[in-house]
Amino acid sequence: MSKINGWLFVDKHVGITSRKIVDIISRSIKQKKVGHAGTLDPMASGLLAVAIGEATKTVFLIQNTKKIYEFKVRWGISTSTDDIEGQIISQSPIRPTKKEILSLIPKFIGDIEQRPPIYSAIKINGIRSYKIARQNKKVSHKLRSIIVSDLKLKKYIDEDHSIFEITCSKGTYVRSIARDLGKTLNSEAHVVELRRKAIGKFSVKNAILLDLSSKLIHSPLILKNLISMKDILEVLPSINLTKEEAMKIKYGQCLRVNEIKNFSNFISNYPNYSEIESLYCTCNDIPIALLKINKNMIRPSKVFNV
Repeated sequence: MSKINGWLFVDKHVGITSRKIVDIISRSIKQKKVGHAGTLDPMASGLLAVAIGEATKTVFLIQNTKKIYEFKVRWGISTSTDDIEGQIISQSPIRPTKKEILSLIPKFIGDIEQRPPIYSAIKINGIRSYKIARQNKKVSHKLRSIIVSDLKLKKYIDEDHSIFEITCSKGTYVRSIARDLGKTLNSEAHVVELRRKAIGKFSVKNAILLDLSSKLIHSPLILKNLISMKDILEVLPSINLTKEEAMKIKYGQCLRVNEIKNFSNFISNYPNYSEIESLYCTCNDIPIALLKINKNMIRPSKVFNV
């Protein structure tokens, strides 16, 4: 099979790892260069972004976008993992009322700080946090700054269960949000269901479902849903290069901005171009490379072999 470059958005099932989804796709389309942006725990379902080929060089763009999650909280119980898979470590007879929950929500919206769960993939001296925690060793993470754009109580099911929806930045741990909600309400809490509904402009409604049975997963069916690299790159400023300019960039050379044929058009759209952290270039509508601007020079940071 010829080389494939692009993105697939998969609706991940509960009980399967993100890595397993990547392996299934890799085998099906016979491509080795496959990865994902933003891990979903096995107990979580929903939108998983899978990069194929040269699209793996744009993973950071997906990771940096806002995410929307729906999660179900169990009040009165905290667990070692802050979700349903952990051991019960504390219980409380106190159950928050719907009014109490609604009055607290505004405090969890905006720029906030949270402490990641001890069972997380964060590295401590090169070792994953969850590996240390499984050895019953003490784990302590520093507070991290995150942005919660929105938090809604979608349903107050009963005194033990509530469903929320959160729109948040990269690095947000929904399990920590649930844990901290419980603590602040003088109760305990953990996540019993978690589903990622959106990543940036991409929704789980448009994601593909993989047949995880013994049936063959046909690659043509999967690739019919392939999202082009350009659809992902469009969040960045772009500049169109001539063939000659594109070849220089492909070979790792730098270009002076005043020597680029279409740079005047670029400046008209981005007068403060020197402040741009990252952009990309195309030639004949084909993505060529990610670029950096430094001292009136454009330098390739990642070249696409497409």
